[in-house]
Amino acid sequence: MGGRVTRWWVVLLGAVSMLAALVLPLAAATPTCADFLKISTLPRVAALGEASAAVTDATWAEANPSHLTYVGGSLFTFSHTAWFQDISLDMLSFGTSSGRHGLGLTIAGLHTDPLARYSSEDQYEGDFRYFDLLVAGTYALAPASALRLGITGKTVYEKIDWDSATGFAVDLGAGYSLPAGLVGGDLSLGLAVRNLGSKMGYTDEKYDLPLTCQGGLAYRPSWLPQALDLLVAADYRATRGAVGALLVGAEFEVMKAVALRLGSRGRDGGQDATLGLGLKYKNLTLDYAYMDPGQSLGATHRMSLGFRTSRILPSPESAR
Repeated sequence: MGGRVTRWWVVLLGAVSMLAALVLPLAAATPTCADFLKISTLPRVAALGEASAAVTDATWAEANPSHLTYVGGSLFTFSHTAWFQDISLDMLSFGTSSGRHGLGLTIAGLHTDPLARYSSEDQYEGDFRYFDLLVAGTYALAPASALRLGITGKTVYEKIDWDSATGFAVDLGAGYSLPAGLVGGDLSLGLAVRNLGSKMGYTDEKYDLPLTCQGGLAYRPSWLPQALDLLVAADYRATRGAVGALLVGAEFEVMKAVALRLGSRGRDGGQDATLGLGLKYKNLTLDYAYMDPGQSLGATHRMSLGFRTSRILPSPESAR
């Protein structure tokens, strides 16, 4: 078993090196389309400063598709993000896992209230609408107890007034967990490449999707009292059309019922502070996050409701 884990560890390191060499140079200042794909939809991820590539639980739909194998049953999640400018982003996801295999479905959409249209002479010409739609399917596999792999295929649709564009992309993810006794707690590593796919455009001019490479680590110490839990995470993210960003976050949970979260997310010219709260009751989870990047869109409020139930896929043991 030790030799198998070592072999997968070597494979993971090789994949990280190749993907970094391929993706990181693409983070040049080039225009992109479907930029709603850059926006965090899950409050927990947002509150952690989006440092989520190695945070294994309940973040598969956005952060890393390999995390789907950690769901431990089935998980339904609905999230809502609102800006003061009447812009909303909603996401609905379902994931189920046997521990070795995982299947998931995600639907997300960004939409606005009617916007005014004006001519070049500044004459009002009526209203129009803008919206984006994402439909994605995920498969994840745990080929070894410490290694997780995942892939997401997705369709992206964007519409402005009567014009529309469609694109296709994949997300790739990998995660590795070190033995708990090695570092005095649970240390996991994660890497995700998102939005690797086709160009999109409304005319003859096409633009790339916001290709993103994000990797990092997450650590939970084992020396805290049983009623307390601490998670710290740190990632580095490179995105096409943006500067590289350092992402850090922390979560402090009490009695597996109340979680306080804070983080810091790098952006052009500085860092954004993030705050969040999580509540758990039996099979229900309620999460909230607040972010104020101080830019044109202003502050955002993110809320999500999650419901856990028994697994749909058979467990590896029952399949034998």
